[in-house]
Amino acid sequence: MTTVNLTRPIRTDSAAGRLFPWEAPYRTEEIATLTYNGANLFHITMGSGAATRLIGPALSSPGGATVDQLTPEKLVNRPATVVTCRPGEDGRITAALVADAFAEAGPAHGDAIVLATGWGDQPDRLDTDEYLLDGPHLDPEAATTLVELLAGNGSDLLLTDCGYLDRPGGEHARAEWTALQPWLRPTFPSDAARTYLEHYRPEKVRRDWAATIALTASIWTVVGLVGCAALDGRRIRLTLAPLPVQGVGEVPCTVVAQFVGDDGQPVTPVPLRGDPT
Repeated sequence: MTTVNLTRPIRTDSAAGRLFPWEAPYRTEEIATLTYNGANLFHITMGSGAATRLIGPALSSPGGATVDQLTPEKLVNRPATVVTCRPGEDGRITAALVADAFAEAGPAHGDAIVLATGWGDQPDRLDTDEYLLDGPHLDPEAATTLVELLAGNGSDLLLTDCGYLDRPGGEHARAEWTALQPWLRPTFPSDAARTYLEHYRPEKVRRDWAATIALTASIWTVVGLVGCAALDGRRIRLTLAPLPVQGVGEVPCTVVAQFVGDDGQPVTPVPLRGDPT
């Protein structure tokens, strides 16, 4: 049996948290130290989109389910099919590409779907601006097609190695914020970021986040996977461990895949310790 961690590390030098006004950088501050206090304790701050993350309906719907409402059986030992979908030269994933990739993979009914583009398979670029800004993304029609395919397959969970589901920053935030010099766009919770977000109204969000809104309204979605090349062409088992933060629609999430043999058939996971439950 092979176990693969598909989670992007959370690091202080990551681009996540410094490019968009709704992000906050990952930071640690010592509360106590081993040398002085006999223990290392830290104050940690970060945005909900710091790395690999689970997104649910509450992201865009006031009455949508929050991440803490997911039951354990939705998170543990999920059978999944890997759907390999390479984007076009501009990074765009179209409806036709999604439909062809889905048909070729032939997922089993009810499987979670791992949409693998290859973007998370180069560790050296994961902390760069280009990893987030130039990554593959779904156009709105592709997102709608994917929702229909998932619903028809009885699938309620999508995972992908795309850093964002839409083109990062979309039309408005990319031009109005990210294109500025870094000293003109200090990270949240700066006054500048707060002021921009006061003017980043629903009409802009609906355009910049069209694919995200379409998918996460009904499909639990994990973005920012890494290392999916190890899963190519396989059927696997997935375990998700999101932070159980109450009342939010997006949180950092650990994702682990398991598979056995060359045929890619799922296996019953072996407990790390103790008796099976």
